Amino acid sequence: MSLEENRTTRDYLFGRLLAIADNIEQRALHVAKEQRDTSANKLMQRFAEHPCSTWRTIELALTPYMARLRANRPAVLVERVKLLDTVVGMFSGEDFISDRKLSGEFLLGYHCQRAALWMKKKPDGGSPDKDESGIEGEEI
Repeated sequence: MSLEENRTTRDYLFGRLLAIADNIEQRALHVAKEQRDTSANKLMQRFAEHPCSTWRTIELALTPYMARLRANRPAVLVERVKLLDTVVGMFSGEDFISDRKLSGEFLLGYHCQRAALWMKKKPDGGSPDKDESGIEGEEI
């Protein structure tokens, strides 16, 4: 299954947000040569139960990672922030601020978005360009 960019169900969109946040932090950790779980991974269970309040925690925790990317990979940061803004803009206001529990559909959004972020075709149309850590090359 591939990312459905026009799918606007609340749970799917929250899953996409979680994947984008995870990707931002993973990229920043990779730049710093750190290997540990991201806040998004650590808070996934809480996020499924209380998405809005947990999203606030996750997004605020991204600040130092965004600063690191701004200094070292500004193009990556610009693309990820644009994507975050796009996905947030797809929510209806009530859906975004609701803290009601997510269904399993958020996992579909999470995994589809994550796969889309990590896949990068080579200019010759070949397979994705990843280094030994599984992080794709510097281009977006």
